Amino acid sequence: MVRRFVLLIIGLLFITGTLFAKEYDLQSIIKLAIERNKDIKLAQADLRMASALKKEAVSAALPTVDLDFGYNRNLQQTFFYFNSPEGTQKFSITYKNEFQFNAILSQTLFSFKVGKAIQAASDFRKLTAFQYDSQFQAIITGVKKAFYQALLLKTIYELARESEESALENYQNIKLKYESGVVSEFELLQAEVRWQNSIPETMQARKNFQVSLNNLKALVSLPQSENIQLSGDLESFPVFPDSISMEEVLRKHPMYNALVWERKLREKNIIVQKSNNWPELDGRVMYNYGARSDAFRLQNDNDNVVVGLTLKVPLFTGGFGSAQVQKARIELDKTDTQLSIALDDLQIQLTNIYLLLKESYQRIVAAQKSIGSARRAFEIAQTRVANNMATQLELKDSRLFLDQAQVNYYAATYDYLEAYFDWARVTGNVNTEGL
Repeated sequence: MVRRFVLLIIGLLFITGTLFAKEYDLQSIIKLAIERNKDIKLAQADLRMASALKKEAVSAALPTVDLDFGYNRNLQQTFFYFNSPEGTQKFSITYKNEFQFNAILSQTLFSFKVGKAIQAASDFRKLTAFQYDSQFQAIITGVKKAFYQALLLKTIYELARESEESALENYQNIKLKYESGVVSEFELLQAEVRWQNSIPETMQARKNFQVSLNNLKALVSLPQSENIQLSGDLESFPVFPDSISMEEVLRKHPMYNALVWERKLREKNIIVQKSNNWPELDGRVMYNYGARSDAFRLQNDNDNVVVGLTLKVPLFTGGFGSAQVQKARIELDKTDTQLSIALDDLQIQLTNIYLLLKESYQRIVAAQKSIGSARRAFEIAQTRVANNMATQLELKDSRLFLDQAQVNYYAATYDYLEAYFDWARVTGNVNTEGL
């Protein structure tokens, strides 16, 4: 009696929580992930950093203007003495106050390194954009999987709850028959054991569902304390995708394209490192203004304009430059190897995903057929038990077969969806609007 009361309380709490829970479908969950997912925010910060790096590279080719102001106070004056018919004369050759102002305009006139650095920054920005797309699509794919995994475990929990309720109802019926002397104590005990065994299974299914729900909340940065309800089912799924050529996959796959742009960046880096040993020519225009006075004002002033060129020619760096070029070539070789590995991985992934799609789709078709047969068998078993023509063991087995057939169907549907989401990610076709 206590057990039934506890189960009633748990059921009421579950129903109450469901009534006051906020409902989320797949599209709203994806929208939350785009807005709140912390990994997406980090990837967006990398995009902003790439833009800043490009501005930094461009700035090296633009002129710079520097202004500086100076003031000196002479604490001890210097005097000059000379004799004249009028006597010894004294003149100060310093002033108490000195004012200075300089304006310098500098411009790089020739630097191969600067031009390549600008191109490299542009390539890095494209590389970062593809890396962002790759991470974004991976996160959205993970969110979709987590959403449907929670739906699967929710469905399993509901099936377990239905099975427990069915076992309890059967036990109550058998108990009435036992009290009327229609069935034996052995049959009553069988019905009770079947009901009692279903309770921990329901509790385990509920725990698994709650854990999956908490994981989904973490992905979309929802508070763990927030009560949510998922809107969706595992009854529908996308059609089997058409085959796609490897050329099309390579054209759309963001991580592979990120490696392509990384290779271009490595090639430019070799040229940049070589250019460190090439001459650079800078131009400068400088305006100088100065004033001196014993009073605190501009007097005895003068100004000047200077134009100059600076040619820098590296002659010897102790082998540092050649070492940098060698390192750049090694980095290019590593990127080539990574591209080759990525190509092999994509081919394997695409082949395996199609196998998983085909296998899970076949399981869906088989499970749909078995559910109908298992449900009919369970209905017959219920009728036979009600007419004392079958044992509790037969009823238990038929219910177990029905539950397993339903679980197999939903599990096959989830496996198909999971493989479909992986296919969309590999082919660069991740949809943020739903399936």
